[in-house]
Amino acid sequence: MDLKIELKNSKIIISWMNIGADYYKVFWKKDGIFYQCAQVSEETKLRLSLVPFGEGECFVQAFKNNRLIAESSKRQFIFDTIDVICTFQNDDEVKFYYSEYKGAEGYRLYRNENGKGFNGCKNSDTFYISTKRGEETEFKIKPFVKENNERKILASSPVFDINENKFEFVSIYKTYNYNMFLSWSFRGDADGFLVYTENSETPVFETGDGLRHFLYLTDFKGSTKFIVKAFVNTIYGRLIIAESQKVSLSIRKYSKPDVSLIIPAYNAKDYIARSIDSALASSFSNLEIIIVNDGSTDDTQKIIDWYDKNYENVVSIQKENGGVADTRNVGIQAAKGEFIAFMDNDDLIRPDMISKLYASAVKNECDIAIAPLYRLIDKGYTVHCDLPFIEDVPYDVDKYLEIMYTPGYYNCAIWNKLYKAEMVKKHPLGILKYEDVSWTPCIFSYVNKFCFLKTPFYEWDRKLRPETFGDVLSKMPEDELFEHRKQAMLFFVQNGNPVKMDYMKTIAKRRLARYAKMSDNPAYNELSQQIEAGKY
Repeated sequence: MDLKIELKNSKIIISWMNIGADYYKVFWKKDGIFYQCAQVSEETKLRLSLVPFGEGECFVQAFKNNRLIAESSKRQFIFDTIDVICTFQNDDEVKFYYSEYKGAEGYRLYRNENGKGFNGCKNSDTFYISTKRGEETEFKIKPFVKENNERKILASSPVFDINENKFEFVSIYKTYNYNMFLSWSFRGDADGFLVYTENSETPVFETGDGLRHFLYLTDFKGSTKFIVKAFVNTIYGRLIIAESQKVSLSIRKYSKPDVSLIIPAYNAKDYIARSIDSALASSFSNLEIIIVNDGSTDDTQKIIDWYDKNYENVVSIQKENGGVADTRNVGIQAAKGEFIAFMDNDDLIRPDMISKLYASAVKNECDIAIAPLYRLIDKGYTVHCDLPFIEDVPYDVDKYLEIMYTPGYYNCAIWNKLYKAEMVKKHPLGILKYEDVSWTPCIFSYVNKFCFLKTPFYEWDRKLRPETFGDVLSKMPEDELFEHRKQAMLFFVQNGNPVKMDYMKTIAKRRLARYAKMSDNPAYNELSQQIEAGKY
């Protein structure tokens, strides 16, 4: 059970092999003695904050049925930075915790005053400093010793911003089978969350997933109030870094459809309620949720009907089975919002996705707003669709077309974007197998300006259903697979904006070159040459 130690930003990540234990205890050495600093059951890794500057040592024990079954070797390392954790005591006071620097006689807080540089403002001889909150948001911590009545700085923390570690939104809504769905939007860097009832000292739920944002509540009265707390793991144990306001079951506010979220559904009875619940938990009030049932043969419609009956902003549409592209198009035609977003029936969106994308699109007068997305697998979260653009500023669409389908930017997901509805209604999806590959370049060719946010909001969940439709397509016979890919390329070449035709041809050639590398079929290169020659 070897340990791996990784220094990431100002934190340490300890990881080890999964040997099937019920839980693992992590031990840390301080003043020559090892003591337990954490217990982990959900994962085989632990991120630790406030690690002391200098030499360190740790090890892990594995337990099964409360019996010790294995112990790692002791691992030594050097930690060469100052970590800082910021918490708000109230609206007017902020508290900073920071790494111990052995031999330091004190620690000095520096603030960036109006962007003119960092000036020292307060000293402490303990491992925290409290100060009144002002207009400044950027700070540093520096340990020091005194020599000849002057401070000698020993090290410095990275710059940190106190506008992090806050709950921006928390809500509880009624869900299918009359349970409750608690959802929260946390801005900051947490290792996990604890959920309490109003008067409880013991959490009713805890998770070591710092990116989690929801919880199903059962066997609680609707009047029960809940509090969510965010924590980080430190060598001294858990440290609460933020606490939400109290929240209880509420009624959704809705007046008009500013944004329409379209969810195609097919035989999704086992998971569609979770997707709808995450959409209903959006912090964007005027969200129309259009669920189009593509001829399901299970109880999917029964679940949709429940939401349609109980929520004014949920619209239910039934149709004969025709595939996901046709289903999305039916939703597009029914949408009443100024903007349109898409979501699959087994994925999740974070509460602030629609609000943040909408605000950026409106502010920057853009046709499309984009953000990265998370892909969820057993190993955790991976970020996709991260683009090389400055956040929340308008760009000419040519900047996007220039990199589309280049190495590193292959992903053509349609869910991580917000689109002007008028544009989408004029240019719906093609009824093709590769509907996303074909439609994304096409719709972008009609865009004037786009904007980009750096925060992932959409969760593409491959833990729930590991095999994607793309996996199914890839198992087709080669001739059939080529034909589907050919139709996708021709769709945006033939239906894209004529003004952007050079870009459409270039994008098709890029994608075909990628397919050619994955196949011995010479037809990909031949098609690329034909497109370049204008034969289509």
